Amino acid sequence: MSTAPAIMAVLLTLVVGVGCGLLFLQRIRHRLLVLIHLVLALTATALVAWLVLRAPATASGPPAWLPLALLALALVAGWSARRLPRTARRGANALLASHVFAGIAGFLVLLAWVRTPG
Repeated sequence: MSTAPAIMAVLLTLVVGVGCGLLFLQRIRHRLLVLIHLVLALTATALVAWLVLRAPATASGPPAWLPLALLALALVAGWSARRLPRTARRGANALLASHVFAGIAGFLVLLAWVRTPG
């Protein structure tokens, strides 16, 4: 299988996520954009899971499960941050920060894993 669909799906998810993040910093809520980001994230995670589960084991580079684990962590953190009550704003912001960092790290580790020869 080509790795291009999974990489493009994660990249598109990151681009839409940056748009959501910029709107969040301006205190603007755009529900449709957040929904699109969620659907893209679910699709990208499923494509990465399919790619990782079908790949042969390699001796070098990052383990195959690491990009999937980071993207799943980003998905859970982003989903959970929205569901916290307004009184837990500090916790929600910490979850959003972990969502951002796990998503970016998952993308970068995916790229490193794809480039690993083997």
